[in-house]
Amino acid sequence: MILSADPLHWTMAALTGAAWSGLTVRTLIRAQRAGRAGPAAATGPGGLLIGYASQSGSSEALARAAAAQSPGARLLSLDQIGAADLVNTAQAQFYISTTGDGDAPDNATGFLARVMTLHPELGGLSYAMLALGDRHYPRFCGFAHRLDQWLRACGATPRFPLTEVDRDHPTALATWRARMGEPTRTGAPAPATAPARWRLAARRHLNPGSPGGPLWHLVLDPEGPLPDWQAGDIAEISIPTQNGPVRRDYSLASLQGSGRAELILREVISREGRPGLGSHWLCRQLGEGGAIDLSIRANPGFHAGDDTMPMLLIGNGSGLAGLLAHLRHRAALKESGPVWLIHGERSPDHDAVFTEELSGLVASGGLARFDRSFSRGEGGPRYVQHILRDSAAAVRAHVAAGGGIWICGRREGMATDVQQALEEVLGKDETARLMTERRLRRDIY
Repeated sequence: MILSADPLHWTMAALTGAAWSGLTVRTLIRAQRAGRAGPAAATGPGGLLIGYASQSGSSEALARAAAAQSPGARLLSLDQIGAADLVNTAQAQFYISTTGDGDAPDNATGFLARVMTLHPELGGLSYAMLALGDRHYPRFCGFAHRLDQWLRACGATPRFPLTEVDRDHPTALATWRARMGEPTRTGAPAPATAPARWRLAARRHLNPGSPGGPLWHLVLDPEGPLPDWQAGDIAEISIPTQNGPVRRDYSLASLQGSGRAELILREVISREGRPGLGSHWLCRQLGEGGAIDLSIRANPGFHAGDDTMPMLLIGNGSGLAGLLAHLRHRAALKESGPVWLIHGERSPDHDAVFTEELSGLVASGGLARFDRSFSRGEGGPRYVQHILRDSAAAVRAHVAAGGGIWICGRREGMATDVQQALEEVLGKDETARLMTERRLRRDIY
């Protein structure tokens, strides 16, 4: 998608020598007060700054489209922005996603710790902010609101109130475009395929007898042309309800070359005993051969990048789906970096899922190392974070060799505990650096 030129960008006049000499002592003092500049400080003052914080790619796609229509604009993720960049910028646009219940995306955590703890003087900054989130969470667009409040507290001036968008809703995007002076259009900004009809080809209960929730493996066949996707991407499925369809996102376990979309789902039951809307329909109500409306959305925040980079894959439960796609991708290559998988489940007797395939990858060399933990095994509970701590030296060696870390699974419990374990093993600064360098990537839900 290409956005039209934006008359509200107010593109600055050419930076002539006179403009450079016009920098006052006050500006220099403000820059010093702002603290150490981030990686982008060398780009110089003035101009339009376009910043984004994106977990799954929607905000980044919008930001890149805006930058393509604004010659000379600086396009940076929040982690690339330093306080001095904001001090020396007159105009900015921010495209900000919130992940989970009010949390910052991974490529904004460094900015949160390094810049938002300061109070630079931003009286010369005027900005517009688009906030993307999910109204299923109580703190809808929470991180964007937090950033907006911080900018205001530092003296920056919003051009108009923060614009909220619920899961790429076209009406809200039209409001943003109208405020920015752009022609109104519909459609989501994320690089997603159009919804298409798929059918349930097979469904298998993976863990009968497990003390945990049922885990299912679903195989879907397209009715029409097969769309393209890569390891790390997301299947968006429309779930029918009495109040109309709702969308649910699931990590893809298969690759496009297989001709099928594979999912691994945990059947969700609430504490009150209510079945999960999406998982119950997919795992219990949809009959074999039943139709599904599905689109595939690129998820660049969980892509592999360099196939020669050593991979450490960490996850639990249904998070195996996103990790399995990466394993299958690497196994299909003639040459690639080594892969280490750490996966957690409940019972070794019932939840050792996909053992045949994973053992085969170990035997063929597709998996250099494979560790499993079980929370209800002999010897007491053992989780993936215990393996990380026990293997601290190996984790540090993996990172020192240029390796990356991919985490997939539940936010509550696993992802939080793994993050804490990594900070213990590697240190908080090193863990933050890995996030900034895109060597620590997460697909958590």
